[in-house]
Amino acid sequence: MELLLIRYELIFFFLGGLIVGSFLNTVIYRLPLIMGYEEKDISFIKFNLAYPASHCPNCESKLPFYLNIPLLSFIWLKGRCSFCKDKISTQYPLIELVTGILFSWIALNSLDLLQSAILCIFFSALLVLSVIDSKFQLVPSQISLSLIVIALLYNFLLNPDLVKDALLGALCGYLFFFLIEKLFKYLKGIEGLGRGDAKVFASMGALMGWQYLPYILLAASLLGLISVLIFFAVEKKPFRELKGYSIPFVPALSFGLLINLF
Repeated sequence: MELLLIRYELIFFFLGGLIVGSFLNTVIYRLPLIMGYEEKDISFIKFNLAYPASHCPNCESKLPFYLNIPLLSFIWLKGRCSFCKDKISTQYPLIELVTGILFSWIALNSLDLLQSAILCIFFSALLVLSVIDSKFQLVPSQISLSLIVIALLYNFLLNPDLVKDALLGALCGYLFFFLIEKLFKYLKGIEGLGRGDAKVFASMGALMGWQYLPYILLAASLLGLISVLIFFAVEKKPFRELKGYSIPFVPALSFGLLINLF
Protein backbone atom coordinates (compact mmCIF):
# COMPACT_ATOMS: atom_id res chain seq x y z
CA MET A 1 0.00 0.00 0.00
CA GLU A 2 2.79 2.39 0.94
CA LEU A 3 4.66 1.64 -2.30
CA LEU A 4 1.46 2.32 -4.26
CA LEU A 5 1.05 5.72 -2.58
CA ILE A 6 4.67 6.59 -3.34
CA ARG A 7 4.12 5.62 -6.97
CA TYR A 8 1.04 7.85 -7.27
CA GLU A 9 2.88 10.70 -5.55
CA LEU A 10 5.77 10.45 -8.01
CA ILE A 11 3.37 10.42 -10.97
CA PHE A 12 1.57 13.47 -9.55
CA PHE A 13 4.82 15.40 -9.10
CA PHE A 14 6.12 14.34 -12.52
CA LEU A 15 2.97 15.55 -14.29
CA GLY A 16 2.97 18.70 -12.19
CA GLY A 17 6.59 19.24 -13.17
CA LEU A 18 5.73 18.95 -16.87
CA ILE A 19 3.06 21.66 -16.48
CA VAL A 20 5.34 23.93 -14.45
CA GLY A 21 8.14 23.30 -16.96
CA SER A 22 5.89 24.63 -19.72
CA PHE A 23 5.48 27.87 -17.76
CA LEU A 24 9.23 28.03 -17.06
CA ASN A 25 9.81 27.95 -20.82
CA THR A 26 7.61 31.03 -21.10
CA VAL A 27 9.65 32.84 -18.44
CA ILE A 28 12.95 31.81 -20.07
CA TYR A 29 11.78 33.12 -23.45
CA ARG A 30 10.01 36.29 -22.35
CA LEU A 31 12.00 37.67 -19.42
CA PRO A 32 15.15 38.49 -21.48
CA LEU A 33 12.88 40.14 -24.07
CA ILE A 34 11.16 42.23 -21.41
CA MET A 35 14.57 43.25 -20.02
CA GLY A 36 15.83 44.15 -23.49
CA TYR A 37 18.47 41.43 -23.78
CA GLU A 38 17.08 39.99 -27.02
CA GLU A 39 16.74 41.82 -30.30
CA LYS A 40 13.01 41.72 -30.95
CA ASP A 41 10.71 44.74 -31.09
CA ILE A 42 7.89 44.25 -28.60
CA SER A 43 7.20 47.95 -27.99
CA PHE A 44 4.07 47.94 -30.14
CA ILE A 45 2.21 45.31 -28.09
CA LYS A 46 1.37 44.58 -24.50
CA PHE A 47 4.02 42.03 -23.55
CA ASN A 48 4.61 40.39 -20.19
CA LEU A 49 4.86 36.89 -18.71
CA ALA A 50 1.10 36.38 -19.01
CA TYR A 51 0.27 38.19 -22.26
CA PRO A 52 0.06 37.50 -25.15
CA ALA A 53 -1.08 33.88 -25.00
CA SER A 54 1.27 31.06 -26.04
CA HIS A 55 2.27 31.48 -29.67
CA CYS A 56 4.86 30.40 -32.20
CA PRO A 57 7.97 32.63 -31.90
CA ASN A 58 8.40 32.49 -35.69
CA CYS A 59 4.95 33.06 -37.22
CA GLU A 60 3.34 34.32 -33.96
CA SER A 61 0.25 32.14 -34.48
CA LYS A 62 -1.69 31.61 -31.27
CA LEU A 63 -1.44 28.03 -30.04
CA PRO A 64 -4.71 26.30 -29.08
CA PHE A 65 -4.66 24.33 -25.84
CA TYR A 66 -4.39 20.96 -27.60
CA LEU A 67 -1.13 22.10 -29.25
CA ASN A 68 0.26 23.30 -25.94
CA ILE A 69 0.25 20.07 -23.93
CA PRO A 70 3.64 19.66 -22.24
CA LEU A 71 5.95 17.17 -23.97
CA LEU A 72 3.14 15.40 -25.86
CA SER A 73 2.49 18.28 -28.27
CA PHE A 74 6.16 18.38 -29.29
CA ILE A 75 6.12 14.64 -29.99
CA TRP A 76 2.78 14.81 -31.84
CA LEU A 77 3.94 17.72 -34.03
CA LYS A 78 7.32 16.05 -34.63
CA GLY A 79 9.12 19.14 -33.40
CA ARG A 80 7.58 21.57 -35.90
CA CYS A 81 5.01 24.37 -35.68
CA SER A 82 1.64 23.18 -37.01
CA PHE A 83 1.14 26.53 -38.80
CA CYS A 84 4.46 27.61 -40.36
CA LYS A 85 6.30 24.27 -40.02
CA ASP A 86 9.29 26.02 -38.44
CA LYS A 87 11.37 23.83 -36.13
CA ILE A 88 10.48 24.05 -32.45
CA SER A 89 13.50 24.41 -30.18
CA THR A 90 14.31 21.22 -28.29
CA GLN A 91 14.70 23.45 -25.24
CA TYR A 92 10.93 23.32 -24.71
CA PRO A 93 10.48 19.56 -24.22
CA LEU A 94 13.84 19.30 -22.43
CA ILE A 95 12.89 21.90 -19.81
CA GLU A 96 9.51 20.22 -19.30
CA LEU A 97 11.10 16.79 -18.94
CA VAL A 98 13.86 18.01 -16.62
CA THR A 99 11.31 19.79 -14.42
CA GLY A 100 9.16 16.67 -14.23
CA ILE A 101 12.13 14.50 -13.25
CA LEU A 102 13.37 17.13 -10.79
CA PHE A 103 9.98 17.38 -9.07
CA SER A 104 9.75 13.59 -8.79
CA TRP A 105 13.26 13.38 -7.34
CA ILE A 106 12.48 16.08 -4.77
CA ALA A 107 9.24 14.33 -3.77
CA LEU A 108 11.04 11.01 -3.41
CA ASN A 109 13.62 12.49 -1.04
CA SER A 110 11.50 14.96 0.93
CA LEU A 111 9.98 14.32 4.34
CA ASP A 112 6.59 15.93 3.70
CA LEU A 113 4.49 17.82 1.16
CA LEU A 114 5.48 21.29 2.41
CA GLN A 115 9.19 20.56 2.01
CA SER A 116 8.56 19.17 -1.47
CA ALA A 117 6.50 22.20 -2.51
CA ILE A 118 9.03 24.80 -1.35
CA LEU A 119 11.98 22.95 -2.87
CA CYS A 120 10.10 22.55 -6.17
CA ILE A 121 9.50 26.31 -6.28
CA PHE A 122 13.14 27.02 -5.38
CA PHE A 123 14.59 24.71 -8.02
CA SER A 124 12.12 25.90 -10.66
CA ALA A 125 13.46 29.43 -10.22
CA LEU A 126 17.01 28.10 -10.20
CA LEU A 127 16.40 26.22 -13.45
CA VAL A 128 15.14 29.41 -15.11
CA LEU A 129 18.23 31.29 -13.95
CA SER A 130 20.52 28.50 -15.15
CA VAL A 131 19.12 28.55 -18.69
CA ILE A 132 19.00 32.35 -18.94
CA ASP A 133 22.56 32.60 -17.62
CA SER A 134 23.72 29.98 -20.13
CA LYS A 135 22.10 31.79 -23.06
CA PHE A 136 22.59 35.45 -22.16
CA GLN A 137 25.02 35.53 -19.21
CA LEU A 138 22.25 37.32 -17.38
CA VAL A 139 21.00 36.66 -13.83
CA PRO A 140 17.79 38.68 -13.29
CA SER A 141 17.58 40.14 -9.79
CA GLN A 142 13.81 39.58 -9.71
CA ILE A 143 14.46 35.84 -9.52
CA SER A 144 17.78 35.70 -7.65
CA LEU A 145 16.46 37.84 -4.78
CA SER A 146 13.28 35.75 -4.68
CA LEU A 147 15.47 32.67 -4.23
CA ILE A 148 16.94 34.13 -1.03
CA VAL A 149 13.46 34.83 0.35
CA ILE A 150 12.24 31.32 -0.54
CA ALA A 151 15.31 29.72 1.08
CA LEU A 152 14.90 31.71 4.30
CA LEU A 153 11.18 30.88 4.38
CA TYR A 154 12.05 27.20 3.93
CA ASN A 155 14.17 27.18 7.08
CA PHE A 156 11.80 29.43 9.02
CA LEU A 157 8.92 27.00 8.42
CA LEU A 158 10.73 23.66 8.47
CA ASN A 159 13.96 24.19 10.41
CA PRO A 160 13.43 27.07 12.86
CA ASP A 161 16.51 26.03 14.85
CA LEU A 162 18.65 26.60 11.75
CA VAL A 163 17.43 30.11 10.87
CA LYS A 164 20.62 31.69 12.26
CA ASP A 165 22.74 29.35 10.13
CA ALA A 166 20.57 30.24 7.12
CA LEU A 167 21.00 33.99 7.66
CA LEU A 168 24.73 33.55 8.14
CA GLY A 169 24.84 31.35 5.05
CA ALA A 170 23.15 34.03 2.95
CA LEU A 171 25.58 36.66 4.22
CA CYS A 172 28.67 34.47 3.69
CA GLY A 173 27.51 33.35 0.26
CA TYR A 174 27.03 36.91 -0.95
CA LEU A 175 30.18 38.30 0.64
CA PHE A 176 32.36 35.56 -0.83
CA PHE A 177 31.51 36.41 -4.44
CA PHE A 178 31.39 40.14 -3.69
CA LEU A 179 34.95 40.11 -2.31
CA ILE A 180 36.21 37.90 -5.16
CA GLU A 181 34.66 40.34 -7.63
CA LYS A 182 36.36 43.32 -5.97
CA LEU A 183 39.71 41.50 -5.81
CA PHE A 184 39.51 40.52 -9.48
CA LYS A 185 38.66 44.07 -10.51
CA TYR A 186 41.54 45.41 -8.41
CA LEU A 187 44.04 42.98 -9.95
CA LYS A 188 42.78 43.00 -13.55
CA GLY A 189 41.01 46.34 -13.80
CA ILE A 190 37.91 44.74 -15.34
CA GLU A 191 34.68 43.14 -14.11
CA GLY A 192 35.17 39.40 -13.68
CA LEU A 193 32.18 38.17 -11.71
CA GLY A 194 28.59 39.35 -11.69
CA ARG A 195 26.55 40.22 -8.62
CA GLY A 196 23.95 37.76 -9.89
CA ASP A 197 26.22 34.84 -9.01
CA ALA A 198 26.66 36.32 -5.52
CA LYS A 199 22.89 36.47 -4.98
CA VAL A 200 22.42 32.90 -6.19
CA PHE A 201 25.21 31.64 -3.92
CA ALA A 202 23.64 33.61 -1.05
CA SER A 203 20.35 31.81 -1.66
CA MET A 204 22.14 28.46 -1.46
CA GLY A 205 23.73 29.49 1.82
CA ALA A 206 20.29 30.50 3.06
CA LEU A 207 18.88 27.12 2.06
CA MET A 208 21.64 24.83 3.31
CA GLY A 209 23.45 26.90 5.93
CA TRP A 210 26.94 28.37 5.77
CA GLN A 211 28.56 24.98 6.51
CA TYR A 212 27.66 23.61 3.06
CA LEU A 213 28.96 26.54 1.01
CA PRO A 214 32.53 25.18 0.53
CA TYR A 215 31.17 21.82 -0.70
CA ILE A 216 28.74 23.48 -3.10
CA LEU A 217 31.48 25.75 -4.44
CA LEU A 218 33.95 22.88 -4.86
CA ALA A 219 31.43 20.75 -6.75
CA ALA A 220 30.37 23.72 -8.89
CA SER A 221 33.97 24.63 -9.74
CA LEU A 222 34.81 21.08 -10.81
CA LEU A 223 31.61 20.71 -12.84
CA GLY A 224 32.10 24.12 -14.46
CA LEU A 225 35.67 23.31 -15.45
CA ILE A 226 34.75 19.88 -16.82
CA SER A 227 31.82 21.28 -18.85
CA VAL A 228 33.99 24.01 -20.38
CA LEU A 229 36.75 21.54 -21.29
CA ILE A 230 34.19 19.23 -22.91
CA PHE A 231 32.68 22.17 -24.81
CA PHE A 232 36.08 23.25 -26.14
CA ALA A 233 36.92 19.67 -27.09
CA VAL A 234 33.61 19.12 -28.93
CA GLU A 235 33.81 22.49 -30.70
CA LYS A 236 37.50 21.82 -31.47
CA LYS A 237 38.49 25.20 -30.08
CA PRO A 238 42.12 25.76 -29.00
CA PHE A 239 42.40 25.68 -25.21
CA ARG A 240 44.41 28.92 -25.25
CA GLU A 241 41.07 30.68 -25.91
CA LEU A 242 39.99 29.68 -22.40
CA LYS A 243 41.75 32.79 -21.10
CA GLY A 244 39.12 35.12 -22.53
CA TYR A 245 36.16 32.76 -22.24
CA SER A 246 33.32 33.89 -19.98
CA ILE A 247 31.74 31.00 -18.06
CA PRO A 248 28.07 31.08 -16.98
CA PHE A 249 28.41 29.87 -13.40
CA VAL A 250 24.79 29.56 -12.23
CA PRO A 251 24.27 26.15 -13.94
CA ALA A 252 27.39 24.79 -12.21
CA LEU A 253 26.28 26.19 -8.85
CA SER A 254 22.87 24.58 -9.35
CA PHE A 255 24.40 21.15 -9.93
CA GLY A 256 26.70 21.69 -6.97
CA LEU A 257 23.68 22.36 -4.78
CA LEU A 258 21.81 19.31 -6.10
CA ILE A 259 24.76 17.06 -5.28
CA ASN A 260 24.80 18.32 -1.68
CA LEU A 261 21.05 18.64 -1.08
CA PHE A 262 19.99 15.24 0.28
